[in-house]
Amino acid sequence: MENYWVELIILFSKRREVNISELCKHISERGLFMFKKTIATALIVSTVFSSGSSIAGAATTLPDPIVGQLGIDVIVDGMKVTFPDAEPFTDSTSHTMVPVRFVSEQLGAEVLWDNKAQIATIQYEGQNIVMPVNSKVVTVDGTQFTLDTAAVMVDSRVFVPLRFVSETLGAEVKYDAGYVAVTVSSQDFLAKVASGEIKVDNYGRKLRSNMTTNLPATASEWQLLEDTENYAYDVGKPYTVPRDKPTLNAYEVLNQLKITKDLRDRIALNIKKNYQLRLNVDYRTINATVYYNTALDLYWRVGTLFGPEVSNQFVNFVKKNHVITQGYAFPEENSLYRKNGDYFMKTKYKFRVVSADDASQFSMDSWNPTSYSESPTWVIKGQWYVGYADVRLESNAADTYIETLMQKSAENMFLKGAYQYKELK
Repeated sequence: MENYWVELIILFSKRREVNISELCKHISERGLFMFKKTIATALIVSTVFSSGSSIAGAATTLPDPIVGQLGIDVIVDGMKVTFPDAEPFTDSTSHTMVPVRFVSEQLGAEVLWDNKAQIATIQYEGQNIVMPVNSKVVTVDGTQFTLDTAAVMVDSRVFVPLRFVSETLGAEVKYDAGYVAVTVSSQDFLAKVASGEIKVDNYGRKLRSNMTTNLPATASEWQLLEDTENYAYDVGKPYTVPRDKPTLNAYEVLNQLKITKDLRDRIALNIKKNYQLRLNVDYRTINATVYYNTALDLYWRVGTLFGPEVSNQFVNFVKKNHVITQGYAFPEENSLYRKNGDYFMKTKYKFRVVSADDASQFSMDSWNPTSYSESPTWVIKGQWYVGYADVRLESNAADTYIETLMQKSAENMFLKGAYQYKELK
């Protein structure tokens, strides 16, 4: 009898949902009629508190269904911003919304929050911007203005329109639709760029001024940026089959092939869209047909990578494994390089696993890996990670090879010896 109770507790502690009727049936089938509902309820309560399971139909802590958004590169005075958790997004009026803490941390303003009134007040060098949540009417130094959009609360965080706040504080704002980016520049920064005191690349990011100390081991292979840590450059390159094909590092590609910004933007946008799909899966809403058909437009010859049957298997696994993920890809446009004939673009990833029975297999990149890749067993649910890996590209158009490069591999993020990630604090 005691063994039965132990077995029953173990059985139901593995469930994400515990149904009282089902548990009572298990008990009654063993002839344990007395107090079965009371006992069942007690077991369920024990299960809920010990394993995180939830009673079917009860309130859940899961977020609303995940809707993936493209990663938006935000560059402030030449430095690409890494957001610690919530990312900027584009609202229904096509405005870029940023966490209000961005205003204080990146633009140097002080932000005051009135929780009772739900009002954010931004103060900077004598200016005073008052922005009530969900109101298009804002006040700047006592004068009211009506905007096209409003500050909003998302997952307990206040988001404000980036362009309005930045320009009100005297900064210049430019939107680059080519690869989905916003550049915010102070007047002081712009003056230093104009005078040549600060040098930037063709995306407005600061080039490293110190090229003698604190350099990555592979410094000669890249155009080094101030906002990129050394480890990003020194991440191992993916394995390629040795063959008599050209090998050019990123610095050589940048200076010898003269690939235009438009072409680099197209590749970067392809990668962003790919990982908008791959890093934002939700077992409650995912559909195998939609997933596969979306991938068809994003991959080079997707049918050779995975057919509909593989897509079905992956989606079935997502549902069985209760996978919910959020994530973004931020390709480094000037990092395009060639190895044994294959092109790669270094890409910065940011992701977290919200829900999963096995958190190591949360995307197509980590699910059922080949011998060249692996599932990250170190992933902790709820933790944001950021890091780098290189995306393999391919084209079958000989005459317009560079112009038609698209993501080739279904595995990029966790190729053995060719990635590095760290926890975001």
